[in-house]
Amino acid sequence: MKSSQLSAVIAVTAFIILLVGGSIIAIIDIQPLMQENKYNINSSQAQRILLNDSNVSTYYRTYFHVQDWRVNRTTIANGSIPNMYGRPIIPKEDVWKVEIMERTCACAGIKPIYVIEGYVSTDTGEVFNTSTKKVSENSYDTSTCASTTCH
Repeated sequence: MKSSQLSAVIAVTAFIILLVGGSIIAIIDIQPLMQENKYNINSSQAQRILLNDSNVSTYYRTYFHVQDWRVNRTTIANGSIPNMYGRPIIPKEDVWKVEIMERTCACAGIKPIYVIEGYVSTDTGEVFNTSTKKVSENSYDTSTCASTTCH
């Protein structure tokens, strides 16, 4: 086989590998979006709805200042959720659990974090419960620290 033919075969093979790899990555990336498309309220909207709550927005403006120290997580809550009075309820529709957390500093070690939690209907955008608190990150969620590479 001539060197020009060998180069062409290598180029075609590389193109096919890139095409197949790109397709697999695209399918993996699209799956969460496809799940969100079945809801009237997507995860980003749920975060905005929660942040529009007057108590939450005041807490957010007061304590959340550094984007790099923050973790936003929105997941579908399974089963019962607490209502505004802390009593468990089982909503008729799926509900987003929105968590917004921010470290109090970027220094090493376990530090307090500010936390906003709320539950938002995937169908209507109704807010079922909100809470704001300052807790030690190891008593809340270790992923907040790991994701901000603090120690």
